[in-house]
Amino acid sequence: MSEKIIQQNIEQLKSKILMFVRHRTLRKHTGEPDLREDRLFFLLLPLLNGYQWTDEHEKSAISVAFIYSALTAHDQIKELNASSKGQQLTVLAGDYYSGLYYQILAKDSNIQLIRSLSNGIIDISEKKASVYDDVKLSFTEWMQTIQTIESLSIEQFYDHYGFSFYKTFVRQGLLIHRIEYELELVKQGIGSRFQESLTESERELGYPQTWLALLNQELTKQKFKMIEEISQSHHLLNHSVQQFLVDLYELQLNEHVSVMRER
Repeated sequence: MSEKIIQQNIEQLKSKILMFVRHRTLRKHTGEPDLREDRLFFLLLPLLNGYQWTDEHEKSAISVAFIYSALTAHDQIKELNASSKGQQLTVLAGDYYSGLYYQILAKDSNIQLIRSLSNGIIDISEKKASVYDDVKLSFTEWMQTIQTIESLSIEQFYDHYGFSFYKTFVRQGLLIHRIEYELELVKQGIGSRFQESLTESERELGYPQTWLALLNQELTKQKFKMIEEISQSHHLLNHSVQQFLVDLYELQLNEHVSVMRER
């Protein structure tokens, strides 16, 4: 499977997901659901890597995509406060996506996966709440918290269907994306509640370096780990999937070399 075909598979999955979203008012005022390329790639990873892919796999993957869309919609409101009509509709969009996730799985009586994902949503929600509550955590604990928020639902999807060996890639990949997102906000002079939580924790607990310096170091660390995992995965990932991951997260060989020198 070439990288072009991988991209086509991702676009096809996105189109199938959008076919479920028939609510015109929500789409008009809130736009399309959040369907990030890297999440869709990881949901399709077993298929892209040559495993048998059934209609149940696809429907479950679509359901997990709606969980992320729902969580993203609710996050937007927490950041902005639900005061305008558009923001209130965003709340409804999040609820709508949550309903779609449940409806798709319930229609096929996939109760075990519903139970697993529902428990995961509770865990994710608790972790998200810690970002907005007055919680002080070490930098490592914050990274573990964000990693759970970003990847847990896809990990549970993998566990349910026997694809647990892919979990390390989704955990590192989605954490890399989140760190890059926060660093880009900083670069643009835009704050976030997560940045505020890091600032408060740094002030209260006394980090060895500023949280911004630690975040940049963590990005380098996670990219290095991803490069190592990919280089050691010739028996697990086909070449096209490996290359797609390298391109997706802009992994460079010189990053690997520079970190090795530091060691």
